[in-house]
Amino acid sequence: MFKFKLEFLLRYRRRKEEAAMLELAGRIREAGAKRSELEGLVARSRELASEVRDRSAEPIPAPVLILYRDYLDHLRRARKDAQRGLDQTEALVAEKRRKLVEASIQRRIIDRYKEIQHEKYSEAENRREQKSLDELAALKAKWRANENQS
Repeated sequence: MFKFKLEFLLRYRRRKEEAAMLELAGRIREAGAKRSELEGLVARSRELASEVRDRSAEPIPAPVLILYRDYLDHLRRARKDAQRGLDQTEALVAEKRRKLVEASIQRRIIDRYKEIQHEKYSEAENRREQKSLDELAALKAKWRANENQS
């Protein structure tokens, strides 16, 4: 029966790859949430700008205009912060993706080595079986030859 001597290493590399997958998935979810937040801020800014344009047909009191302006400034700052956070998260996603690729390559190296070792084992086992069968056939032929001479 085939026993791979580096099975512990293969299990370790598989766990490492799975952990990298989970980390990447978490960062992708985080990036999606930040992207949604940014899209919400952009949509709210457009709504507010549209509302100001619609109300510009009538005179708007100065304090209300100041409130609109301040809120639009707040939304712009929030959008910049959200974009910065999204950029950082996307950089983390790229880093986690790179780590996943590296972990996957490391696992596949050991997997391939295991396959090669298993093939060598199978070939050796087949040779042993064939040798045993050949010896049995030779013994049987010798036995028949001795039986025919008697």
